[in-house]
Amino acid sequence: MSEVTLKQVVKAYGRNQVIHGIDLAIGSGEFVVFVGPSGCGKSTLLRMIAGLEEITAGEIAIGGTVVNDMPPRSRDIAMVFQDYALYPHKTVYENMAFGLRLRKAPDAEIRARVGEAAGILQIEHLLERKPRELSGGQRQRVAMGRAIVRKPKAFLFDEPLSNLDALLRAEMRVEIKKLHQKLGNTVVYVTHDQVEAMTLADRIVVLQAGNLIQYDTPDGIYNRPAAQFVAGFTGSPPMNFLPASMGEGGRTIRLPGGVDLPVPARRVAECARHAGREIVFGLRPEHIGIARDGDASHAVVPGRVMLVEPLGSDTLGLVRLGAADGAGEMTGRFAPDAGIRVGQGVPIGLAIDHFHLFDKTTGVAIRGADW
Repeated sequence: MSEVTLKQVVKAYGRNQVIHGIDLAIGSGEFVVFVGPSGCGKSTLLRMIAGLEEITAGEIAIGGTVVNDMPPRSRDIAMVFQDYALYPHKTVYENMAFGLRLRKAPDAEIRARVGEAAGILQIEHLLERKPRELSGGQRQRVAMGRAIVRKPKAFLFDEPLSNLDALLRAEMRVEIKKLHQKLGNTVVYVTHDQVEAMTLADRIVVLQAGNLIQYDTPDGIYNRPAAQFVAGFTGSPPMNFLPASMGEGGRTIRLPGGVDLPVPARRVAECARHAGREIVFGLRPEHIGIARDGDASHAVVPGRVMLVEPLGSDTLGLVRLGAADGAGEMTGRFAPDAGIRVGQGVPIGLAIDHFHLFDKTTGVAIRGADW
């Protein structure tokens, strides 16, 4: 068993509380990613699981054993750091073997484990080199190899790819995913990169200011965000938001500039509970485009293109909705051959079945059970 559980975990530095009563259950063999903006507490939470930070209150258990008072070396975890933390004067082999030597493992076992890990990571040809002779990606493989040889209950990764360039990060994401599929260990992974979170995770923990905002699958985080913060943090570009108000009976939503959108029948009952309220309307860029004739799934509103960003595979366009003063602006994702240009008036289609609504004051999602 290698599940990791946190019960009402708190961290405070003096009177400054930075982690606020986190409850979390990570299943054995799961790949869970902590994500959030800088300063949200994700690395602090990881370091408390590792034993590198003391918890102020609460309980942490690994494999069913409470580890609050255990030193890091006794928790049966292995950590991979952002800066690799390799010994510059030791060879790759000795770096990978170091932890086993501290445990006084027999030489034959060390050779077998290092050889097995090097084979998995395809770094057998690097074993006699020093870290200064390696690229950033090779150093990261060595750091992972050092963790693998210990055969821990859980791997903890603290932003391991942030020092790599974009192309190498993409390659290493694939390697980490393959590694998890091969080994099946529990993984807790910290990143500020939402792409890493969405592509690697079985489940994602979204943190804000030391609070757990949502713990869900990548699909749930992206398509059913629990709060405006989560919706705005995921996606590139992120979700569009506009101030809005709910119409009478929950049948329409009024956007800035007098644009009224119809509410799909299946969502009227829930929207009716918020009739007359000021809310926040959200829609992702992929649900905004040129209106198509006869497409009942989209509400058609007049728009004007304010900015165009060609990306090759598609084109981002900032469009102003409606013709009245004070109209709202939203970013849409258009086909490269749509031919949109700045200043052009175009009919904009908004996918009304994909909108999100949030409480104006709390930012909490407004939705029914079947949304």
